[in-house]
Amino acid sequence: MTPAATPELHVDEAELVTNEQGEAAITGQTNPEAQLTINGVEVSLADETFSYTVQLQDEEEQEFSLQASMGGSTKEEVVTVKPSRAFLASLQAERQEQAALEKAETALALAESQPNQKNYDEAVTLIHALSKTYEDLATRLAVVEEHLAIGKALDTAEASLERSDFDQAKELVAQAVLNKETFEGRLSTVETKISEKEAEALVAEAVQAVEAAEAEPTKDTLARAEDAVARLKTPDEELATRTKTVAQTIAANEQAAAQAKAEEERQAAAAVPEQSQPAAASNQAQTSVLVTPTGSKYHTRKCGNGTYTPATLAEAQSRGLTPCAKCFP
Repeated sequence: MTPAATPELHVDEAELVTNEQGEAAITGQTNPEAQLTINGVEVSLADETFSYTVQLQDEEEQEFSLQASMGGSTKEEVVTVKPSRAFLASLQAERQEQAALEKAETALALAESQPNQKNYDEAVTLIHALSKTYEDLATRLAVVEEHLAIGKALDTAEASLERSDFDQAKELVAQAVLNKETFEGRLSTVETKISEKEAEALVAEAVQAVEAAEAEPTKDTLARAEDAVARLKTPDEELATRTKTVAQTIAANEQAAAQAKAEEERQAAAAVPEQSQPAAASNQAQTSVLVTPTGSKYHTRKCGNGTYTPATLAEAQSRGLTPCAKCFP
């Protein structure tokens, strides 16, 4: 009986050193018809040669078992793979990067839970010190930065109580991701204070307008006072009453002025006859009429029998004569 053939198995190097990435290629030869495994993994052959790349995961050297099987017989070899200095350095750098990453993530988590400038600045410093760019960390950091911007806008609105600052803060709060409910609560408080401030300003403006109308009661000052009182957010009965009083004063002043004007016109009319009396007397002294010695009338012409002589109208009237009905129809 012919004994079973024993496979051949040769490795090019029994000890290997990895590259910087921790990789090494195990190479050698065996029978083309043999079945080759390395650490239990079947390796394909190129005729009688083989090449298989292995990867170290840490700084420890590792042994790889090679088995070539053929016709019931097996031959084994062992290859030792050691980490190179470059790979050890990269492992150390990777560990340092991982430690730095964990520290940065811890700082970022603190900035997210307690978003203030100090925590944000620390997270920024640690994240920027990383040797790689981590998009998720950058996105989360941007959210914290937006949170701080919203907080500053609210601080400004709370300090100024101006409607423009409130509107800007409100727009930012609508986009908030962190602590949105807290921001909305602060925003509501600011809006209440601004409304109170605006209401106080309207009251002060109304009081000033009413006082001006009281000091100088005219239709223009009254109109400004009534408009200011109407714009009050809460009706003010006292100011409304004072504007009505101003209106009554204006009406009384107008009535008094009308009465004074009427009296002036009446007095002027009454003065006209008195002023015309001297002129009438002068006309009477110059007007010529005809009279008779025994008649009771004066005439402008001879309108009957008798002796007519000329006389002035004043002379005729002084004798008690009256105008003739025919001459003075």
